[in-house]
Amino acid sequence: MSSEFLEKTYLTTHELAIGTFNFYEHVIVGQIREGMQISIDNVLPLLALSWEAYQNTSMVYISDRKYSYSLDPTMYYEVKKLIPYMKGYAWVVHNDFNRQVAEIEARFLQCPNAIHSSMSDALKWSLKILEDSSAV
Repeated sequence: MSSEFLEKTYLTTHELAIGTFNFYEHVIVGQIREGMQISIDNVLPLLALSWEAYQNTSMVYISDRKYSYSLDPTMYYEVKKLIPYMKGYAWVVHNDFNRQVAEIEARFLQCPNAIHSSMSDALKWSLKILEDSSAV
């Protein structure tokens, strides 16, 4: 399901200083670069691109957490204010350490969120969230 959905709904890819972000209809899949320190300031370019793409619809962000990086999870409070159209946030984790980090981050999110071990599961969950919010 995941590869079919991704093929059919692909919009564009953005290479930013902090990572690679694939935009699909109603979904962004992001992969932050190894060792990055994420702040609201270096996330602003991504927020601006998401605003351009999704301001009139709903979306879910999927963090493909392949690499380790740091962020202040309180920035999620600001992110939610800046992108109110975000209906959910999912992580795809590849090891126990990144799962533990995602569990901490999840406490700061003000939208539905879930941690998955595969992209397919994260996409299924995302589409359900979007369906429940009548976005698709």
